[in-house]
Amino acid sequence: MAKSAAPLTQAQLLRRHLEETSQDLAAALAGFDQTADRDLLEYYLYEISALRAKHTYLLRQMRSLERQAIP
Repeated sequence: MAKSAAPLTQAQLLRRHLEETSQDLAAALAGFDQTADRDLLEYYLYEISALRAKHTYLLRQMRSLERQAIP
């Protein structure tokens, strides 16, 4: 039988979410740069704004977690 992977720590989970959000943001920025359709531009602007807010939130969570770890 295959061993199950150890559960992720909160820091590892936050790092994973940060990486995924960064990748999603890069894809949204690329999509914005490659379209001329007005509706899609509006969509990408909304998505970029939402992903930046999510990224900022995750960074705050990570910093808070790091501060708690410092004795």
